[in-house]
Parts: sequence; C-alpha cells; structure tokens
Amino acid sequence: MGVYIASYVAITVMFLLLTNYTFRVRGPACGDGREDKGPGRQERLFVACSCALLILLVGFRAEYQGIDLHNALGTGYFYVYDIICEDSVADIFRYFSVKRYANFEIGFVLFNKFLSVLSDRHQTLLLGCSLVSIAPVGYFISRNSKNALLSMLLYLSLPFFTSAYFSAIRQGIAIGIAVFSYELVRRRKLLPFLAAILVAVTFHKSALVCLAAYPAYHLRISKKDSIVMGVGVLAVIYVMRMPLFLVLSKLLRDSSLVDNNGAINYFLFLTAVYTLCAAFCNEDDREMCGLRNLFWLGCASQSFAGLFSTAGRITWYFLPALLVLIPNLLRDARVKEKQLPVLLTWGIGGLAVLVGLYYFRYDAISAAYPYVPFWRQW
Repeated sequence: MGVYIASYVAITVMFLLLTNYTFRVRGPACGDGREDKGPGRQERLFVACSCALLILLVGFRAEYQGIDLHNALGTGYFYVYDIICEDSVADIFRYFSVKRYANFEIGFVLFNKFLSVLSDRHQTLLLGCSLVSIAPVGYFISRNSKNALLSMLLYLSLPFFTSAYFSAIRQGIAIGIAVFSYELVRRRKLLPFLAAILVAVTFHKSALVCLAAYPAYHLRISKKDSIVMGVGVLAVIYVMRMPLFLVLSKLLRDSSLVDNNGAINYFLFLTAVYTLCAAFCNEDDREMCGLRNLFWLGCASQSFAGLFSTAGRITWYFLPALLVLIPNLLRDARVKEKQLPVLLTWGIGGLAVLVGLYYFRYDAISAAYPYVPFWRQW
C-alpha cells in the first residue's frame, strides 16, 4: 500500500505548495471584493500535476495488474493488441465483422492500431489508455471544481478508478469521454455532445446511456420536488426493478441473465448522498442542479445492480458528477455555523482516502495490490 499512500501524500503536498491551501472555506467573494468564479490558475495547475501523477501510476504498472489484460479465452487486451500490431488498417476493417478482435468496438481497435504505430510494447497500451481515461476527468475538475483537492480525493475513491483503469480499460476510456461531454452539456452544445457520445460508444457500447445526460442536466425542478419526487421515483424503480429490467432487456435485445446478487448497500448509500446534495442545492444554481440530476441517473442505474451486476458499471458514467457537486456545495454552503463546511470538508476528504485505499487493497478485478511497476514485473 506504500505506493498508493505516497500518491495521496504527494497530491496533498502539491496542493499545499501550489495553492497555499489552509483548509479554510472562503466566502463567495475574493479578497478584493470581486466575485469568485471558480478555480484559478494555481488550482488548474495542481489538477494537471495530480492527473500526470495518476497517469504515470496507472500507465507504468505491471502487465498482470488487471484481470482483463490477459485471458485464456483469447479475449484479453494484450492478446488482441498483438494481433492489431500485425494487421494493417485495411485488415482491421476487413476482419472486424468476423470478431477477429474479440468483442472490442471499432474505436478502441483503431486506437490500439494508433498506439501500435508508436510501439508494439504492452506498456504503450497501458500508458495510452491511462492518458485518455484520466485527462478528461482532470479537465472537468479543473474547469468546474471550487475545491480541487477534495475533488481529487473523491476521484480516487470512486469504484471505477481501480476496476476500469486497471482492468476494464475500454470502459475507462468511454467514461473519460463521457465526462468530457458533460462540459459540452453545461455549455448547451448539443451537436458536439452527441459527437462525443458517439465516439465514446465506439470504445464501449454501454456509453450510449449517457445520451440521457443532456435532457437530465437541463431539467429544472424545485428543491422540494428533487427530494420528494427524486427519492420517491428511486424507491419505485427499486421496487419495480425486476419487471423494468426484463422490459429493458427486451427493448435492447439484450440476453443478460439475472444474477440476483442481493447488492443494495451501495444503492442506499448513493441515495442518501443524493438526498443530502438535493437538500443543500440552490435552486438558482443551474450548474449544481444539473450535476444533481446527473447523479440521480447514477442512483437509478445502481438500483438494478442487485439483479444484474453489470448494471453497477452503468452507474460509473454518472458518479463523476460528485467530483464537482460535493466540493462546490460545501464551498457555497450558507450555514450559521461557519466551521461546519470546514469540518465536513475534512471529514469527507478523510473518508474518501479510506475508501480509495480500500478499493486499491481489495478490488479483485483490478488486482491493484500490491502495486508493481513494470520494470519489476518479471
């Protein structure tokens, strides 16, 4: 765990050095009375340095850290990457329809081909995938978060950081593109948003669900309705999850089997977080209300995870909304007890570190523990 703990320490130290942070939640105005419009140059520099560290951490890991990288059935990422290295672009389009490249989408296959031009080493694949997965999330944080350190700590605590970035690397890239598209949603750029989602789908078909992000983000409902109706609809979805799942499976022509794994704790946790965010969200703040709505989509998809484990991976696309939603709500909180946001910032940050270390240690899919750099893997 030493490498992961050192990463947390390095991120915190970088923030202290680059921003002179004192864990004080500042008011809505800067020292000279001007309105505080969000992250400044130093915070953006911190996010860039932190993401560079994470890209190197994920990209320079050993080749056996991630169960999907090697597969005895011939569908592992490295097995297919070796085939793509030998094939030309014309061969890729000729053989793609006959599943020569397992079930990989065309965008990911072509991305592999691009990387293979640079180098046929497996490490090139890992480093390239980590770059295009992490960089868009960093961009999203740097553009919107008012507490970059808390955002980065929350980022490391999200379940897809280990599972997707270490193992399910196609979906890791799709998540990164989807998060980038949320910035387009915020700017009301519909056509670029649709183009971004189309690109994400060429890396992982599940990214299609992100089309719901645009109407959800711009849906305007009152704080009361976001709590009462939001939680109420989640409860109805959970109670009716079996027939809804069967209907959706038929509509999507998906033959997925119900596994009845009984998972409910994470759904309840996300619902509780949503309720708190909705309670503190300012109705006049369109951006926070939009992110709240995106997070609701994640809660709704998580309600099906107890029936079908893969449904929990759909939730991953909407969890990044928390990276801005929670820090900004704490920053803009209007409470009588001025130290409460400070205490919550410390508490949530500390909890995020513990959760992140737990995933690094016990996530079986990622095989992230113990961390082994590529130069020591053999």
